[in-house]
Amino acid sequence: MHHFICHLAGIDHSVIKEIFHFLNSEAKNVVAVVPFEKKFGSFNLKIKANFIKDNYTEVRNIFIVNWVNKECAEFFITQNFDKYESQLYAMLEKIRYYFKKLPCNHKRIVNFPVNDPDYFEELAHLIIPRGKENDPRFLSTCKAIILVLFEYGEFGRRTPDEPATLFTKYEDGQLPLP
Repeated sequence: MHHFICHLAGIDHSVIKEIFHFLNSEAKNVVAVVPFEKKFGSFNLKIKANFIKDNYTEVRNIFIVNWVNKECAEFFITQNFDKYESQLYAMLEKIRYYFKKLPCNHKRIVNFPVNDPDYFEELAHLIIPRGKENDPRFLSTCKAIILVLFEYGEFGRRTPDEPATLFTKYEDGQLPLP
């Protein structure tokens, strides 16, 4: 177990770099982006379960601005999950660990309302590769990844009608081997 925790501390950022390259080169030719309004309705309840009414418009705008990248990042992750499984688990664990320590999360659990839309950007900064912290393209890629993980219920309050998680083995208590 100690080895696994040490492994999590040092995320290999190659998956983020691969997603970045995919988003900026071939994604538009491969991915059929589902229109925002069509898909947004399906997780509208998740937004309402995680944010107070005053933040609804801001969260909606975050999704609109990042929509194409989020959809393309989701496509890349689902198509390449097996190839980057241990990196994705390490990234998820880092995000969940940090999310549980946020001041508003007084219960220190993953299934807790996000409450503040700024946390999407704060969490994105956790996974941005070293040396790329000031590159807005990498920040938008990392934010797209965070939005995918939020949409799939990997952090934040889950709702009964959410899609199955990509990390089913993790949820079942079966950690991947590093």
